[in-house]
Amino acid sequence: MHQSAGSSFLMDLECKKEAILEAEARFAKAMGAAVIEKPTVNFWMVLIPILFLHFIYRMKKYREGRAKFDMDFMVSRKLAMDAALEAVSSGNPPDILDIAKTARVSDEIKKPYIVWMGVLVDHYMDLMRAHGGGFASLVRSAYGNRENYLLTLNRLESVEREFYNAIKPHLSATAGAVEIITAIETQSRIFRRDLAQEIFS
Repeated sequence: MHQSAGSSFLMDLECKKEAILEAEARFAKAMGAAVIEKPTVNFWMVLIPILFLHFIYRMKKYREGRAKFDMDFMVSRKLAMDAALEAVSSGNPPDILDIAKTARVSDEIKKPYIVWMGVLVDHYMDLMRAHGGGFASLVRSAYGNRENYLLTLNRLESVEREFYNAIKPHLSATAGAVEIITAIETQSRIFRRDLAQEIFS
């Protein structure tokens, strides 16, 4: 490949990567908003200053929790995106085992994690090979219609569910963890269906 053509190809891939990660970041924020309860001001806080100070403290913790949730939610997705970018730019198969190694996944959950990452990397590679300047146009180019896109989302949700089911027994001692995972599964399904409808409306 000619050097300038090669540079243009890599720049195009980087632009697609950023568009996809921006969409995933919006997804993370939507999940965080759905599963982390935001403190609300009530009448008594206005009358009793110490209660309002407590509200400010809770709001600070909420914002810190949301930021941490968003960051953690994106870790594996960024690793999958890096693997997809490397595979598409080099023409070599993606190294899914390396993702699990980098993420330091324990042996108990490694198999469902690898399966999940494999499906996610394939999805990202489909989008990276598509034509378009934004996430919606990449999805339309890669999948053609809403039904095809939903089939991919269904597959992704299925392997995510298997991964979540594998980690739930290890979180039984963590209060609320299983409920949060269940909420993420439910909200993911709703968010993705709405997104598919919006993209192919």
